[in-house]
Amino acid sequence: MNIQTKYQFFTIFILLFSTSELLYAAEVAGNVDSLKGTAWAQIGDEPIRQLNKNDAVYVNDTIKTEARSSLNINFKDETRFELGPDAELQISDYLFQKPDKDDNITMKVFKGTFRFFSGLIARKKPESMRVNTTVATIGIRGTHVIGEVDTTSSTIIMMEPEDKNLATSIEVSNQFGSVLIDEPGFGTEIPDEFSPPSPPRRMRLETINNIMRSVQSIQRMNMPRPR
Repeated sequence: MNIQTKYQFFTIFILLFSTSELLYAAEVAGNVDSLKGTAWAQIGDEPIRQLNKNDAVYVNDTIKTEARSSLNINFKDETRFELGPDAELQISDYLFQKPDKDDNITMKVFKGTFRFFSGLIARKKPESMRVNTTVATIGIRGTHVIGEVDTTSSTIIMMEPEDKNLATSIEVSNQFGSVLIDEPGFGTEIPDEFSPPSPPRRMRLETINNIMRSVQSIQRMNMPRPR
C-alpha cells in the first residue's frame, strides 16, 4: 500500500469517525417510520446522510425529500410528521423527557406539502409546539394539520382530529396578523411575505385532496364532510 492510498484511507476514517461522533452527541428526536423514494438529512455543514426506514432523525436535522418521494417521521412524543415530494423540513428544537417541564417541539417547513398529527407535547402544553413556515407560524392545540409551502407563500388547513372528543384548533400568525381556525376543513392562505393570514374559510376539496395525494404516507385519513 503506497503513501497516497494510506492517506486516502486515513481521510475516510476521520470523516466517518467525525460523523459518528456528531450523531452520537446529537439528540435523537424520532425515526423514519416509512419512506417512498429518496430522502436526505443533514446537521449544519456535516456530511449529508441518505435516510432509510427506521433511521434516527436528530435535533437540528434538515430533512429533504426528492421528486416523487415522501417521508413519515415518528417523534418520541408520538407526534407524526409527513413530507411530500421536493419538501424540506428542519427540526429546530426538540425535547421530550420526564419530568416534562421544559418539553418543546419547534419545526420549520421551508417548502413542499406536509401533514402532521401532534403528540404528547402539544396535548400537555399546547404552547410548547410550534410549526413555522416561510411566512407564518402555526400554534397548536392537539390537532391534525396539512399544508403546502413555498419560499413566499403558505396554505394551511386544519383537519379532523383522530380523537373526535379532543378540542382542537390552530392559530396561524405572522407580523401582519393572526387567525384562529377551530373547524375541520377550514384553512387560511398567506399569499406573500408581506400579507397577514387570510380570514378562515372552508377550503376546496380539490385543494385538500391534492395535498393528501402528495403526502401519501398514511393510508387512513379523516376527511371533513362537505356542507
